[in-house]
Amino acid sequence: MQPKGTMDIHSTILDIKKSLRLSMNGVVSTLQRRQGLDYKINFGVEIPRIKSIASEYEQNRELSLALWRENIRECRILAIFIMPADEFTAEDARKWIDTVSYTELADHLSMNLLCNIPGAATLATECLKESAMLSLYCGYMTLSHLLRRGVTLSEDEEKNFLQAADKVLAADNCSSVIQRCAYNAVSKYIDNDTERNHPIAMHYGNIKHFFR
Repeated sequence: MQPKGTMDIHSTILDIKKSLRLSMNGVVSTLQRRQGLDYKINFGVEIPRIKSIASEYEQNRELSLALWRENIRECRILAIFIMPADEFTAEDARKWIDTVSYTELADHLSMNLLCNIPGAATLATECLKESAMLSLYCGYMTLSHLLRRGVTLSEDEEKNFLQAADKVLAADNCSSVIQRCAYNAVSKYIDNDTERNHPIAMHYGNIKHFFR
């Protein structure tokens, strides 16, 4: 593992890219490209191997930011694993969310970083005010992870979340992907306090068939 305080960012990224090339899977890369994951560069490296490479380095903000700027699939996933959550600011989060191109990356960002940062719930509910699909996706996915842990939302966070979810679930022209994310988040919210949230559960109960 690279010790703290001795890292040369440029050299470290070159080493990481070398490891990625050695782990390249052309079949996976081609398949992902056919599925629409058209990154500038995609080595097709599978997630367990990416995690293994990440484990060789101490978490480091500057390395993480540099990896994200590479706009290479594996470098961006590595950036998520290497970023210290307590050093990832709301401004950083907004920039990353705005430059996420695919749900694969949004999934890793929400699950492995956004839900661990200070003010995660506030950030997530702010994402629900956006119109961009992947901003909404990150918002609902981050809330789902937080609520699964039993996190309690503030009054404002709860209000913004439920109002946004209600609007999404009632819309005829909304992406089914976003509707499913919203419904899953609401379900986690209800599960946290079934008795208190009974009226909300009843309100959403009539759309359960949509997601079967």
